[in-house]
Amino acid sequence: MFRFQNEQHVFSIGGVSFGGQPGKRRSVLVGSLFYPRHSAVIDRVRGKVDVEKVTSIVAEIESAAEATGTPAALMLYAETPESIASYLDKVSEMTDLPLFIDSPSPDVRLSGARRAVENGLGERAVYNSLSAGSSPDEIRQLGEIGLKAAVLLAFNPRDLGVKGKIYLLDDGGGMMDEGLLALARKNGIEKPLIDLAVMSMDQNAGSALRALVVSKAKWGLPSGCALHNAVESWSPLLKKDPRLFRYVDVSSIVIPLMAGADFVMYGPAEYARRAFHAAAFADELIAQAVSDL
Repeated sequence: MFRFQNEQHVFSIGGVSFGGQPGKRRSVLVGSLFYPRHSAVIDRVRGKVDVEKVTSIVAEIESAAEATGTPAALMLYAETPESIASYLDKVSEMTDLPLFIDSPSPDVRLSGARRAVENGLGERAVYNSLSAGSSPDEIRQLGEIGLKAAVLLAFNPRDLGVKGKIYLLDDGGGMMDEGLLALARKNGIEKPLIDLAVMSMDQNAGSALRALVVSKAKWGLPSGCALHNAVESWSPLLKKDPRLFRYVDVSSIVIPLMAGADFVMYGPAEYARRAFHAAAFADELIAQAVSDL
């Protein structure tokens, strides 16, 4: 294992710390709720959910977090402004965990950010995400809303390797007029979380692991990824025994941690029990490995 020589910034979001030296802190696990085909969703447009089922899932996450000492956060996926408002209202009453506002639509993300700030959830909410595809208008509106934390997705379709990810953050990587990191800061993002962009197995997923190290060494900012996406798209696992998928999926949590990740998006929140125990085991091994550094 290793110790980064530069300062490692730690951001508190909803009372949960993101960032720091590997082995000197616990890694944050982010589980998704209301994703496509999630059985807890009754009406995707209005955001109607099976409250009992969601409450049970959230309780399982908090139980796993308490049992392992691994901090947790929740990703709320929504497709309409009405649904993200409903999800934020309901889940914020169930738990005090940080809430990531996630949607393929910038209008929905902005609506969620606005709802969070208006309802006093601004210190717990994270915008997911700003990327090379974010318009100047979206970034400007986010700055006006005043949300301070956002995921910066380092996906560069022109260069899927390490350099493409880092250059996108640093100087725009040929995709933007300036670096995504500087642009976010200019628009009020004080707590950027760097996502090294694992989109699928066939889009150079492994480059995110080295990019994690480079990101933390260059900026010292909380960095992570969703290596789970590579497992979802890896052809040898498709249409095979579901148990094999589970075994490999657990490895997708541990591998980024061994590369220094501060947070990992592990997929469906229902996977919490196995995810948290695997992460806690990895974090403890890392702590032992760096104890004399």
